[in-house]
Amino acid sequence: MGRKVALAVAVLTIAILSAGLAGGQVGGGFLWWGSHEPIYIYGDADFTFANGVLSGTGTEADPYVIEGWRIEAPNADYGIYVDHTTRFFVIRNCVMERARIAGVYLNSVHNARIQACQISLSDTAICFLNSKGNEIRGCAISECQYGVVMAADSRENVVAGNSFFQNGISGSDPERWNQWYDAKGGNYWSDYEGQDKNKDGFGDEPYYPLWDAKPLMASPVERTEVRTAGPSFAGNLVAPDGSLVVTSQTPIMLQSKDPGSGLAEIKYSIDGGEWKTYSGPIFLTGDDGPRKVTYYGIDYLGNAEPKKMAPFLLDNHTPKTVLDIGDPKHKDGRGTWVTSATPLSLRRTQESSYGRTQTYYRIDGGNWRIYSLPFTLAMSDGAHEISFYTRNASGVAEAIQTVVLYKDDAPPSTQGSQSAPTSSVGVTVATTAPDKPAAVAVTPVQTASTTTKPVETQTQSSTQF
Repeated sequence: MGRKVALAVAVLTIAILSAGLAGGQVGGGFLWWGSHEPIYIYGDADFTFANGVLSGTGTEADPYVIEGWRIEAPNADYGIYVDHTTRFFVIRNCVMERARIAGVYLNSVHNARIQACQISLSDTAICFLNSKGNEIRGCAISECQYGVVMAADSRENVVAGNSFFQNGISGSDPERWNQWYDAKGGNYWSDYEGQDKNKDGFGDEPYYPLWDAKPLMASPVERTEVRTAGPSFAGNLVAPDGSLVVTSQTPIMLQSKDPGSGLAEIKYSIDGGEWKTYSGPIFLTGDDGPRKVTYYGIDYLGNAEPKKMAPFLLDNHTPKTVLDIGDPKHKDGRGTWVTSATPLSLRRTQESSYGRTQTYYRIDGGNWRIYSLPFTLAMSDGAHEISFYTRNASGVAEAIQTVVLYKDDAPPSTQGSQSAPTSSVGVTVATTAPDKPAAVAVTPVQTASTTTKPVETQTQSSTQF
């Protein structure tokens, strides 16, 4: 019953809501097949299932498809290395991170297409060596030392519709034998400083380092954070333990491929419960926390593949945090005023019921600190930025919030002022500083007597202290 394991292959497809990689989506979600070891393919005969190939015959109409793998390779030189091939193939919807040399390395390769992949935190994202007639489209390339490198007689390759975020050098094409734009436009470069005065969506000047004549002003690809090192913000899909983070609204879909008698059914079980026949998307319910979906495919001859398990972390409560400002405080049209004695507290109004939720904050762009107790602003008077966010144990976090407070520890300074001269008869009161007694200047008024002497008027002004 189990002799046809290699033919009955159930492949897990997960549609993650709001995942941002363009292309290759199922029901508006992101294709996610699972983790894979670094892949090395030498020659056309190496396009096999063991090397991550899920379908295709290698023709232009039906290329080999390497799809949906997440390859994190901190101890490997490459994520995917293809060497000396001529058959048509596509690498799409893959996530590759932390390769020491290159996320994708193509050596003497023709007819390859790299599509809708996310490559980050590597020395080089994609390297072509003596490779011709290949394409890179719809990829997000971020935080690498080099983006795309064309080396050793690589020519006639097309790189268009991609987004390059915060790389050291976006790419290298010293001979300019390759094309960095097409009729629909070029690429988005985060270091492009040109303008779009005619508002056509393209920069008015080329992106000169790679001669992209139609640089895109807006990114066509939304970068999705999937790594777990350091603070992880909204959009994270992978928990620190490597399981996928989902909500009860996330559809989990199972697909199976069987080149023999055909697929009869797929069985699945949630958390070791009863086995069910798959008929449509699976939705996880219940309290926040880890879940396990076990599944396998059966063909029409009764051959069943070995059971496989996919770990998930259910998190239905995106954290929310507010800043509570104690006393003393004062609000006016300029903002909120506090002193160095004003306690500042971070209060979570929503958080996951699973694991440890932590809140982080920083002041004026400094280092992030873990919040535990109320804090104060023990620095100079003036405006100060308080930034904060909360992250669940799943890695799901709210967007960073920033509040500006004005610190004022200085007391007021009161000063007297000189009144305008006057010739009126009366009493004038002069204002003094608080440390001096108030002086009262009295102008005497003489009234008429029985004598013929006229009334005399004397004028005295106040004195500024």
